[in-house]
Amino acid sequence: MEVQDNNIKKLQVVKFEVKKGQTFEFNGNTKTEHDRIKGIFLRLSNQQALSGATLRVWIDDTEIIPDDTEVALLHHNDDMSIKDVTFPVDEKAKNSPVRIIYKDDSENLAVDDSYHVRVYLLAEVDN
Repeated sequence: MEVQDNNIKKLQVVKFEVKKGQTFEFNGNTKTEHDRIKGIFLRLSNQQALSGATLRVWIDDTEIIPDDTEVALLHHNDDMSIKDVTFPVDEKAKNSPVRIIYKDDSENLAVDDSYHVRVYLLAEVDN
């Protein structure tokens, strides 16, 4: 018998702009109304930036995604369901610190190119 999950699913989005060769660091917190972070995935506005881009993520002071992890492993595109691309985690939310370090080292972009990154934290709210 399958156990039904009655928890409410929410998304918290971290948005930023990156230029070719730039390292971007985000320090913030999860939303206080979210109980758990259950997964993470991201989208880039320019898919040519996937090759060479890396990511590192901490939630609640726990390293979730180690340094130099290829962004392509966590990237969601229209051909995949969110469930298939989400990197599963189970971390406390409730205003927990979130730190993201994103590095662009893409060779496919022109010198002055920039693009937008959206990191999605898949959250649950207990009923």
